[in-house]
Amino acid sequence: MTKALEFYFDYISPYSHIANAAVKQLKERTGAPVEIKPMFLGAIMQGTGNRPPGMVPAKNTYMLADLQRCAKRYGLQVRMNPYFPLVSTRDLLRATIGLAGDPAKQQRFIDACFSHMWETPEALKPDDDTSLKAMCDAEGFDFDEIKALAGDETNKAIMKDNTDTALARGAFGSPTFFVGDEMFFGHDRLDYAAEALTA
Repeated sequence: MTKALEFYFDYISPYSHIANAAVKQLKERTGAPVEIKPMFLGAIMQGTGNRPPGMVPAKNTYMLADLQRCAKRYGLQVRMNPYFPLVSTRDLLRATIGLAGDPAKQQRFIDACFSHMWETPEALKPDDDTSLKAMCDAEGFDFDEIKALAGDETNKAIMKDNTDTALARGAFGSPTFFVGDEMFFGHDRLDYAAEALTA
């Protein structure tokens, strides 16, 4: 298998929390390489005229029930983050990019961010340094290193490029996946992505 699954996501998306678990299962099952592509969902929404589901009353009602269904399937819990959707995840995204040289550490950071955003009783407010430091301390990450990675100009540029590239390829939300030029939106389309990986 030579094709890779490109995983575009933002921590502000609760469905990306589900997708993170689904992607790890797919990778374990198929051995497919996964390319981690943190992107800024706010710019995706603005660029496409999309709106967060939480801002549409009928979608919000559906989402609250659907998230619990989806989480149960993957052995997860979901607690709605009280700061959703009006919080910036830029620091988390840039730090994730900066950890790419150590994939195991990067995945551990991804897992920690999603867990603290969407599972733990003390919800992470990622644009608040006190909250971010508490997560780092709890999960064994060096807060100063994470902040340095978040402020690194190269990581900022990569995140912007990821976001611009996702927009140019047709992305309108998170999570979005690509296999070659074929796009798949949502964790529930990963079976189709898996077929594309072996096509």
